[in-house]
Amino acid sequence: MNIVSLIISICSFIISAINLYMYIKLTSRYNDMVSTQTLTAQGAFETQIRSLISDATKELTHYSVELQRSPDNTILQQAYYTAEEQYRNAYEEACGKYIDNKIDKIRFEKLYKQEIYKLVNDENQKQFYATNQSTYASTISVYKEWFSQA
Repeated sequence: MNIVSLIISICSFIISAINLYMYIKLTSRYNDMVSTQTLTAQGAFETQIRSLISDATKELTHYSVELQRSPDNTILQQAYYTAEEQYRNAYEEACGKYIDNKIDKIRFEKLYKQEIYKLVNDENQKQFYATNQSTYASTISVYKEWFSQA
């Protein structure tokens, strides 16, 4: 009877060891898959941000040129102001994703540091970033993180 109990115990131990090995292996695979999905999502966010900023820049440039041709056209003036707001909103959304860690922070800083500096310090845009109650809090937060003297 003791031999049967011993054999059953050894078999149970072997099965437990195999289960542990398989669990560790599957957990490792799962973590790799999650990591890959996270990087894919980050890449998608970064592509979306670049596209959003690029489209807003093109639209702002278009209306700027059109407004120079017809400076008294009130419809073009309104379209230009809307394009400016979309431009600021594109950077606000990008900075929000930066703050939420949804994108690669090092790459984001390399790509947008100078653009955000120019935007916040632009004489035509300063009024939107000068107050503490700004609609563009994420942009201001990123700007302060990068450019404030600590």
